[in-house]
Amino acid sequence: MAAQSDQNPATEVVGDGGSVGRTAAARLRRVAPWLVLGFLLVGVVVVGFFGRSGQDGVALSPVNPAPAGAMALAEVLENRGVEVIQAESLEAAAESAALGSSTLLIHDPDAWLSADQLGTLAGIADRLVLIEPNQLMLGELAPGIRQAGLIPDSEEDPLVAACQVEDAIAAGSISAGGFAYRADLICFPPATAQGGPPSGSYAATANQEVVALGNGSIISNETIDLEGNAALALRTLGSTPVVVWYQPTAADLAVGDAPVDPLNLLPDWVNPVMLWLLGSALLAVLWRGRRLGPLVQEPLPVVVRAAETAEGRARLYQDSASIDRAASNLRAATLIRLATRLRLPATGSVTEVVHAAARHTNRSVAALDALLRTTKPTSDAQLVRWSQDLDALEKEIDTR
Repeated sequence: MAAQSDQNPATEVVGDGGSVGRTAAARLRRVAPWLVLGFLLVGVVVVGFFGRSGQDGVALSPVNPAPAGAMALAEVLENRGVEVIQAESLEAAAESAALGSSTLLIHDPDAWLSADQLGTLAGIADRLVLIEPNQLMLGELAPGIRQAGLIPDSEEDPLVAACQVEDAIAAGSISAGGFAYRADLICFPPATAQGGPPSGSYAATANQEVVALGNGSIISNETIDLEGNAALALRTLGSTPVVVWYQPTAADLAVGDAPVDPLNLLPDWVNPVMLWLLGSALLAVLWRGRRLGPLVQEPLPVVVRAAETAEGRARLYQDSASIDRAASNLRAATLIRLATRLRLPATGSVTEVVHAAARHTNRSVAALDALLRTTKPTSDAQLVRWSQDLDALEKEIDTR
């Protein structure tokens, strides 16, 4: 029975020589880097979600401490007893501004609000301050104020008030730049203006209920302390107990103005097909990425000796009359072997090999240099004699 069992290989069970615990540990080591990377990503997401400090990076935001933010002005207003409310949406801005005596600041550089949305904000606050308003905003909230071009910020001198508005007179001058407007009351006209109706960086209606500031950077943290920027900003925004600071975002887009989702234009059969393709791809990944078993050694059908390979290569050189190529290969191989035997680095030059070989033999440097560097056989006979000389040199070094 034992002999019969040995002759039937189908009854034998061959394993990979490892226990279950060792196999599990090996698999765990393979996936450990991916597990660590996954935990790191989850940690970053959790920290980013729960570690928010209430600050943002929006330009002229009252909670942005960066140079482009306006946190410094908001804190000074609060220290003077003015409550600063940051409205996160159109509804929140309208609700906060309608509660009592307030100033509504609107900064919408990307023009998120439509004409109908802007119309809902008209007249709900005691004072309306528009930061760099566009033509649509002026048409809905301040029909008496009109755009009048740009004020280059390359002007060396600041803009002087040059008007009878108390807030502007108290400021004296402000930084140049931004937009210019025309209105019943204008201040800080550009020095480069030539001819045409007067315009200024500060524009207001006759009763000063609506004010347009053409240069929003004067209230930023970076330039609030330059010229009279702080004085103008504090007097313009601090005239009421409450300031509602509203900066529209993409979430305020009207439903009719929202961009069309391209996915809604696809036919109904696309989603099932995409899910089927995704499942097929996952199955293909699992199929191709399965763990392979141990390697199986198979005998080669033909064993080619190294001497036969060298002889065949030599015959190819002989048939093509490539004496120079054969000599170059012999020289390179000899130099590599000599460098190894003489304990020279692999990056050593031919000169270093020649001098080292001269020290280990009785031959002169000139003779070795001619043998290893300058000799160039021109015939098969010369190539054979030269190769014999190289072999003799190697044997001479081996015997010492």
